[in-house]
Amino acid sequence: MEEDKKSTAVQPEEAPKPKPRCRKAASPQPAADTPPAPTDSAEPPAADGQSTKKPAASPKKPRAKKNTKTTKTAKSKTPKAAKTTKKAPADETPERKAPAQESPVPAAPELAEPKSESKPEPPETPAREDAAAPTVPDVPSAPELPEPAERAESAGTEPEPTADAPAADNTPAAEAPPEAAAADTAVTDTPEQTGDVPAEDAAEPSGLVFSDDLANDKALAAEAARMANISRTAQLSIAQIMAGLEENPKPSAGSAPAPEAPQHDSAADDEDDEPQDTIPQALGRGVFGMFKWLLLVVLFVLIIAGGGVAWLYRSATPDMLPEVKVTFDGQELAPTAYKWHVPVVGSFFRRTYAETLNSSPVVLEDAISDASPDIIVTPSDYSTQLTITDADKETVYEGSATGFRSYLFAENGTFDAKLVVTASDSAAEDRSSVTGTETWQFRFTVSIKPSVTLCTPTVQQGSVAAVRVGSTMSRTEPTLTGPLESTGFVRAANGWICYLPIPWNAETGNTELTVTADGYTETLTLSVRAASYSYKDYSTKSQLTSPYIGADDAPDAVRRLLTTDGGEIQWAVGGFVQPFLDSFDTPLLYGMTEYVGRSYSERSTNYGYGGRTSTNVVIKPKKSKDSMIVPASGHVLLAEDLGGSYGYTVVIDHGAGLRSIFYGLTALDVKAGDDVKQGQLLGTSGRTVVAELRIGTVPINPLLVWRGQCDGLKYF
Repeated sequence: MEEDKKSTAVQPEEAPKPKPRCRKAASPQPAADTPPAPTDSAEPPAADGQSTKKPAASPKKPRAKKNTKTTKTAKSKTPKAAKTTKKAPADETPERKAPAQESPVPAAPELAEPKSESKPEPPETPAREDAAAPTVPDVPSAPELPEPAERAESAGTEPEPTADAPAADNTPAAEAPPEAAAADTAVTDTPEQTGDVPAEDAAEPSGLVFSDDLANDKALAAEAARMANISRTAQLSIAQIMAGLEENPKPSAGSAPAPEAPQHDSAADDEDDEPQDTIPQALGRGVFGMFKWLLLVVLFVLIIAGGGVAWLYRSATPDMLPEVKVTFDGQELAPTAYKWHVPVVGSFFRRTYAETLNSSPVVLEDAISDASPDIIVTPSDYSTQLTITDADKETVYEGSATGFRSYLFAENGTFDAKLVVTASDSAAEDRSSVTGTETWQFRFTVSIKPSVTLCTPTVQQGSVAAVRVGSTMSRTEPTLTGPLESTGFVRAANGWICYLPIPWNAETGNTELTVTADGYTETLTLSVRAASYSYKDYSTKSQLTSPYIGADDAPDAVRRLLTTDGGEIQWAVGGFVQPFLDSFDTPLLYGMTEYVGRSYSERSTNYGYGGRTSTNVVIKPKKSKDSMIVPASGHVLLAEDLGGSYGYTVVIDHGAGLRSIFYGLTALDVKAGDDVKQGQLLGTSGRTVVAELRIGTVPINPLLVWRGQCDGLKYF
């Protein structure tokens, strides 16, 4: 009884009843994948069948960072505390039944747990708090139960655990001596000390007391077993959480949640196992990296340069093309094609503009009337190449446009021309200037009207008229038609010339002459005036001048030579002179008529029949066998003795159909085929010499020619 009393007296101090509080909401059972947070330690029931029950520690504020070392110590120290509790003597451990026996209270019915949205609070292990708990003074055995409203308020103010920190302090208490362990087992924390209602008390209604009844013992045993299981489960869960925190330290409070641990990379392990690179391999890898870097730099530069070049390329517009102007004989030509290169990046990259404007030559409307037309290229600093071909596709000129200024067309006709103007880098002072070519192809007709001139508008009988035609473009000589006989045109210094012999008996007045040259026809009017001739009358024929050679009395050898073509003009240098150095007599003049037996009236009127008119000159030198000279340069056609009244005969061709004939020489100093000069010794004269000068077959007055009185022969 004394022991019982002692136990009864001590019991209120060691295990006072907590104040009535609001009953906690029932903790839902943890799911399979989310185990509830275990307590640090759970004590199994005592070996003697008595239940040693420790009140749950009050929840503490969550900590920002757990101490890993403290966690490991809690795991190792908690079982010791349980073991020490088991070894405590039975007489020193008060039983929880004693207060129930002294103050039995009927069991109150369990209240319905209010629904709460708060998360379940895991039970905590009050190891440290039990170890440091002081001895509790005696309290009344039957505290009053609080009102349900106070319970709800108390439950609402209870802090909830967060995901970052556990709801209770898991740091295990330091090892205590067996006496302290026994005291921890016997003493029960008051609500004021823990700040919370123990878990097992929260499950019981307020005012629950211990009883000796068997039913109460079984209930306490079942409750202790349940709490032990919960504590064991929570301990295992905390151990797993602590193990994870050791590998990945938890960030400080307020920081962002730590990322999930990376998965195990087998490739990284393989790389760690690989041997390190050698020096050549490292150098090669560095060179390769530098090469890639340089390649990227070059690519970047090329992209920028390409953009700049593209902008410059778009800026090279056709407005930058040069303007070249070409005129031919005063007519402006249009280009047929061009190909210009406009600089984009200096002389390295250019934009080309090329176009064929006309595939066929441009035909000029106006004919070219000048034998040397001008071609002008503006500006003049370009190089030019001009090619001209005739109707037979033969090239008549090839060279520069400047050299064409001295060219003369030889004939009229149709010609094709191609002019290429070139601007090259070598010719241009500025290397960034536009280069290229521009082409002109054109077709033109040369139709030059030659000049036709009548050199002697008025001429007397027995003289010579001259017609000059300027340079012609055709290869054919001009033609002349009219009542006067001519040998035709011959080439002269500035074109063509034709000599017209005027017979001694030519009709006086105006004579129409028609000249045709290069397709152009022109009519000329020649005025012929009468010459003053003399006459002689003889009573008998024996008095007639002898020898006499009329126009129709020429020998056949001489006659055949009169119809041959004449050569080049030979009297152009020196003209004509008389064939004798000394003076001479002329018993018979050119155009003199000899009559025999005319009446007085006929003689007075110089009219009659039966007379003969001389067409040459009969010369009688002062002395016999006088020397004769060549009157003008020429070519000897005949030099021989024709016998009879002709004697030694000499025929000299002076050109243009003009020939000198001498009859009655006694000796010759020239022969046929010789080229003779004016004043050269021709031969020896006889007693008389017959001198004759003909153009073609028409005799003219030799005295006029020798004395320089024939105006027509002054043109050549």
